[in-house]
Amino acid sequence: MAIITIGNYYAEWNPSGCVDKPGEGRLILRSATQLTDLHYLNGLHSDDYRNLLHLLQTEKPLYWDTEAGKLRTAHPQTHNAEPVGEQEGR
Repeated sequence: MAIITIGNYYAEWNPSGCVDKPGEGRLILRSATQLTDLHYLNGLHSDDYRNLLHLLQTEKPLYWDTEAGKLRTAHPQTHNAEPVGEQEGR
């Protein structure tokens, strides 16, 4: 299992161009130690995009679990490790 500390991120919203179809969000997460280590979250619904963006702006540190494909608020090997968002109930 590889755990990546998130150093920074890039966020963009792509409007669909149609009134009936919502746009989609995209986030690129970059490792704090390996600048070439990038993880992509594409095709995000507006609510998911907004919630993840708020989390990235307010929670520090954040970790990306590459094996599980989950964003975490604490290192998984610590006693208070919790997945974030809808993953909490799993």
